Amino acid sequence: MKLKDQFRFIRKNMKKNRSRVYMTILATSIGCAFLIVLASVGFGLHKHIISEITQDRSVTQIEVHGKDQGNGNSSITDKDIKRFEEISNVKAVTRRKNVEAPTQIELGNYLAQTSLSVVHYPSENKAGFELKEGRMPEKPNEVIVGYHFKEGLYKSNGKETSPEEIYNEEGQIKKELRYNNKESILNETILLKTFKSDRNEEGPKETFLKIVGIAKAPKKDWLMDNGIFISNTVLQEIHHFAGGEENTTENDGYQQVTIYANSMEEVKDISQTLKDEGYYVYSVVDEIEEVNLVFSILKFGLVFIGTIALLIASIGIYNTMSMAVTERTQDIGIMKAIGGHPKIIKNIFLLESSYIGLIGAILGALVAYLISFSVNAALPFAIKQFFEQEMTRPISLSYIPPYLTIICIILSILVAVLSGLKPASKATKIDVLSALRRDI
Repeated sequence: MKLKDQFRFIRKNMKKNRSRVYMTILATSIGCAFLIVLASVGFGLHKHIISEITQDRSVTQIEVHGKDQGNGNSSITDKDIKRFEEISNVKAVTRRKNVEAPTQIELGNYLAQTSLSVVHYPSENKAGFELKEGRMPEKPNEVIVGYHFKEGLYKSNGKETSPEEIYNEEGQIKKELRYNNKESILNETILLKTFKSDRNEEGPKETFLKIVGIAKAPKKDWLMDNGIFISNTVLQEIHHFAGGEENTTENDGYQQVTIYANSMEEVKDISQTLKDEGYYVYSVVDEIEEVNLVFSILKFGLVFIGTIALLIASIGIYNTMSMAVTERTQDIGIMKAIGGHPKIIKNIFLLESSYIGLIGAILGALVAYLISFSVNAALPFAIKQFFEQEMTRPISLSYIPPYLTIICIILSILVAVLSGLKPASKATKIDVLSALRRDI
């Protein structure tokens, strides 16, 4: 009997008991849908957390926080930077020095309390630093400001102001004090005042700086970038004024050092090399590996629980196939009498059970996609209704990767075949004469 004839025979017999077959397919589709939907929650949460970790953070960057010298942690110097740049597959090494002296920024009648840093622009450019507008500094008194620098300006009343007078209950600058000039601050001149640690001493030192560039907005909406990038010349002047000659060394340690690898695959090797040399390093890849391990265990557990529902559905397939063998006893006897091989008879029943599993799996997968889409669409409304909170950005609670659907379909067919294995074997053992007399 050809395979085409076997399928025709299967469909003909399935139509004779439509109700029973349909209920079996329904049970299989429910089990498959339950497996996919349950596992999709694990995949959805995993995808969301990985997105949160990697958003606005390059997966190719490695942060260096110092070096173990045996008697304590030492800062990173130019000698260390040179060593980092010599490591293979390193794309760029950015380094920043922070101004630790008390400072104040003035733009006309407005003030700003912000951080000042010295950066190495060539390495920043290699790492992908971008400007919203303007250009990179070319002179010592030219600076770049953060995207939110203008939002951090507040109106000065000519005297010391407490934070309570500046900020409202939400931590934002009060509306009447905000910088309301809608024009760009590009090419504006700001006044940097540097104070001694004791403000009653000499000072302040005044330095005029020109804004020639504004950094591009951070990818995360909640991240505020209102810092100022100054030149090393200005930093040395500040240190000389605030702390004396001993603070003017160009080999002072860097507070922020970041290594950028050529690709994510190289991060682990570079990190291990640095750890072996005694450096304290951190990379997003390390965090991702830990998250992946946790969610791999979670997803395995969810798939296992979902498989139990599929196994319960297999009981229905076993019952349906057992009834089919009993009802088709005479047909089996006729097939054997005309020379039908037991292997063909067995294949017919295994094909029928796998056919039921396949249809149930496909229907279950379609239902699972529908549920997943509905859950993700309804989630913002549910959070607003029950928790009275607005979602700042969409969250996919349920995510179904294509391979999960494929695995579920294969698993469903496998379970169906195993469920029909015993009834199919029973069909091959039916005695021809007894079957023809309908004694069985």
